[in-house]
Amino acid sequence: METPSTVIDLASIVQTSLAPVFLLAGTAGFVSVYASRLGRVSDRVNEIGEKYEQNDARRMQLDYLRRRTLALEIAVALGTFAAICTGCAILNLLAGALAFGFREKNLFWFFGGAIVSLIGSLLAFLFEMLIAGRNMLRQMRMDQAASGGD
Repeated sequence: METPSTVIDLASIVQTSLAPVFLLAGTAGFVSVYASRLGRVSDRVNEIGEKYEQNDARRMQLDYLRRRTLALEIAVALGTFAAICTGCAILNLLAGALAFGFREKNLFWFFGGAIVSLIGSLLAFLFEMLIAGRNMLRQMRMDQAASGGD
């Protein structure tokens, strides 16, 4: 018994449209990580604002957190844009499969935009991680110097 061509066509449509969903799910995972880190930075800014008095150490800490916030905001914005582009690519593929009009040029721009934006968001996240790591090492050196260089 042969599978009807309609079923084969529908299966092909679903496969074509679902493949980019994995990119969308991965992008959503990255954006979730970025947003979590941004929330932690925000909590730290609030803590510093409540606990510490105005001095150079507080200003330096807030400057450091401002740089991290900027990097994470860029990562979130680019990651979200990548997700939007991926969603548009999925819609374009689905419309093409359903014969509503498939435009290869649109698909190129949507997927290209998604990939470039995702790479940009990962670079911004890398920058934020480097800032955090550098500050952690600086804090460890300061603590070591304060305790007498054990």
